[in-house]
Amino acid sequence: MYLPRSARRLMSFVSARRLASFVPVLLAFSASVAHAVPPGNGKLQIVHLNAAQGDAAVLISPNGQVALFDDGANTTFCTNCPSCAEVRSELLSLGVTHADIHFATHYHADHIGCIANLSGITIDRGWDRGQSYSSGAFTNYVNYLGAKRRTLTKGQVFTLDSLSAHPVTITCVALAGDGVSGASSDENALSAVFKVTYGEFDEVIGGDLTGSSPDVETKVGPQVGKVEVYKVHHHGSAYSSNNNWLNATQPKIGVIGVGNGNSYGHPTATALNNLHNHGTRTYWSQRGAGAAPNPSYDKVANSMIRIVATWQPGGVDSIYATAIADSFTNSGSDGVAPSVAVLAPNGGETVPAGTPRSVTWSASDNVGVISVDLAYTLDGGTIWNPIAAGVANSGSYSWNVPNSPSTMTRVRVTARDGAGNTGMATSASNFTIADQTAPSVAATSPNGGESWLAGSVQPVTWNATDNVGVESIDVDYSLHGASGPWLAVQHGLANSGSYSWTVPSSASDSALVRITAADQALNQAVDLSDNLFQMTSPAVDVAATGIFRFALAPPRPTPAHGQVWLGFSLRAPGSARIEVLNVAGARVWGVEPSALGAGPHEISWSGRDDRGNLVASGLYFVRLASGGMRTTTRFVFVR
Repeated sequence: MYLPRSARRLMSFVSARRLASFVPVLLAFSASVAHAVPPGNGKLQIVHLNAAQGDAAVLISPNGQVALFDDGANTTFCTNCPSCAEVRSELLSLGVTHADIHFATHYHADHIGCIANLSGITIDRGWDRGQSYSSGAFTNYVNYLGAKRRTLTKGQVFTLDSLSAHPVTITCVALAGDGVSGASSDENALSAVFKVTYGEFDEVIGGDLTGSSPDVETKVGPQVGKVEVYKVHHHGSAYSSNNNWLNATQPKIGVIGVGNGNSYGHPTATALNNLHNHGTRTYWSQRGAGAAPNPSYDKVANSMIRIVATWQPGGVDSIYATAIADSFTNSGSDGVAPSVAVLAPNGGETVPAGTPRSVTWSASDNVGVISVDLAYTLDGGTIWNPIAAGVANSGSYSWNVPNSPSTMTRVRVTARDGAGNTGMATSASNFTIADQTAPSVAATSPNGGESWLAGSVQPVTWNATDNVGVESIDVDYSLHGASGPWLAVQHGLANSGSYSWTVPSSASDSALVRITAADQALNQAVDLSDNLFQMTSPAVDVAATGIFRFALAPPRPTPAHGQVWLGFSLRAPGSARIEVLNVAGARVWGVEPSALGAGPHEISWSGRDDRGNLVASGLYFVRLASGGMRTTTRFVFVR
């Protein structure tokens, strides 16, 4: 039995070969272990190093124990392989300064060439098939391990995190050709095959095991059984990964250690086609020099490839590399639904319509929440409308609250795990979506400068919009500008944009219209005519005989040019004020004759202002005031 150094002080070793028949090899940590251990992250990590045409992988258990599977190749013994310094650098970058175990799948230089060159990384024990091989790399390997070298046996089990509820086991499924005829003369065929198991997760690592001449894969595959991850044999050689092996192991993921520019044409189309036909997605350490990757199945990492695995049935595992973050699920059936709670809005809140609002929740699962769907209801739960689907379980999502006021609103959160189990929760009680945004309104007619005759029917028009909807329109008018008082034209109109108004018999040269738009929540907006308009009494003949009326005749000529004649009539003797106004209502010119008799009168205007300056061409108004009455008409003056 093999234990770490601290445990070795307490008991002596018994031959591992003798123990293998009845007890697994245990690797249990002691608090007194002196060497540094990379911290576990609570999940199993198997990192396939970017060893190019070499092969090397490191396993870090959830509690931080370390096992190496091969170690890459020294460039002295291998072409198209990185230097050992690069392999060492990758291990150190992972925090690996000590390995409890080193496994050698077989004795080729591209698998064991760097063990003696990993300075700063200590190894407690090295395990292999126990035979000899004639090469410089093998000699270095044996010399480095010395008394630390141990011999594997078929069926031998190594246990990491042995005190954990979910330990990691490494089983030597087969080695030394497993009795297949002709295997003894082929070093690749002699590769040891290891199955790593962590609950429902399994990965198989078998070095350069052959599937053709000799075919060891066909015999060993059923002994391995189904796995999630397969470290592809022999760098994607045409002589490995046969259909019998893949039928038996059914891997979801294949990891290919391959080097750019290798002289073997790895990975081969034969191996890739077999993998693809079995639905296996592959991840390559480098592009290699063989078949092109198929984007539907293959990704080239150009870096280390890190598998992060969980133990649970149906658990979600991850694959990380440069620009790669993918996932897959474990075997087994997960029958436990996620647990979900809505945190906000959870009832009683008032949320402004048309504004962003954070929906927050908590969701957990025995394996892991894959995605979350969000929805809302406006009727207490009869009809649900989507907010978002398939979002990450971040616990928060920014929701654009709809423009749909309601006092019976709730949100619903549905969490889904990798096995398709769903958990659901809604707001504990109703909350309110309130419309707090006022409408936008613009009066478009009359908008200044018009002259509307009393009794005529004129269109009052407007534009009004709202984030939810305009509920009603009020139309009012003033005879005395913005200060009012305001008189009703019509209230509670539909937002049709127009209303036909019968102009009242109220003469004014300072009239305005006011439009008030209201929404269902009684938010209001108001707009007035941009400028004054006039309301006039019916025209009369100021020269007519009989009963005299207070009246103002249209200026003549029309349009006026040069001299303008202004005719008017007074109902009774007295003084009068006659003024010319511009479109803004400001006085341009005026006179105030006194002692005028009742009846018609006429005066002329030269087209100059009170200062004697010739006015500009444009629209002007004439206003007559006398005896507390006034009236206005308009005309066009052309220079």
